[in-house]
Amino acid sequence: MVKFDHIIHYVNQLEEVEQEPVLPVHSGGKHERFGTANLLSYFDYRYVEYLAIEDEAAFNQHLKDASESFAKTIDALGYEEGFIRYALSTDDIEALSERFRARGFSTAGPVGMERTTEGETISWRLLYVQSEKEIFPFFIQWDEPEPDRLKRIEALRGDFITPSIIIQHDVVDIRPWKSFYDVLGIWEGEIDSHTRVALSQSTKPSITLKMATDGESAVYKGAVYKFI
Repeated sequence: MVKFDHIIHYVNQLEEVEQEPVLPVHSGGKHERFGTANLLSYFDYRYVEYLAIEDEAAFNQHLKDASESFAKTIDALGYEEGFIRYALSTDDIEALSERFRARGFSTAGPVGMERTTEGETISWRLLYVQSEKEIFPFFIQWDEPEPDRLKRIEALRGDFITPSIIIQHDVVDIRPWKSFYDVLGIWEGEIDSHTRVALSQSTKPSITLKMATDGESAVYKGAVYKFI
């Protein structure tokens, strides 16, 4: 079983997001090993992650050392601001890796990760499904028990709003994406009861975030936000 977890919006400056956000910002932290930092906008357990490079030396070293990571996606997409990748959560990341490998996919991980937020360390594991041409969603399994995680998020965010979310994802070749989601057993993009991915084929790849909540639709730092 998988659920939608979060979508990454790469930005040049986190300070600008904090000063003029398109969504309320609830927390943030640093990935010391990658040289990146983030700010998080929660809906419920789902969130938007605003990610920026904070330490260029550490980030460049990571590019040399890592075979796959969400941070390397920034480099792969030419350091353009916008939505770059999204994550799906799982409660059995090792079994999920085996399922993809059994269907002919190559995987990287699970790899341990952590970030620090005001002295608190939060850890998780990530799994990547590799492709020479596609940037597939990656998978996350939180080390924190889910009730504890929800309680922590609620303390940051306040009451959850649980909007319906659609990830409108235009891809050049839809066939490998259908194969990817077929491994998960997801029918017509329904990831969970509140989130779906709408795949379509286009000569220009793009990701649009559609949310059933109040707000003014905008192109914000290279990313399209639609409030429906």
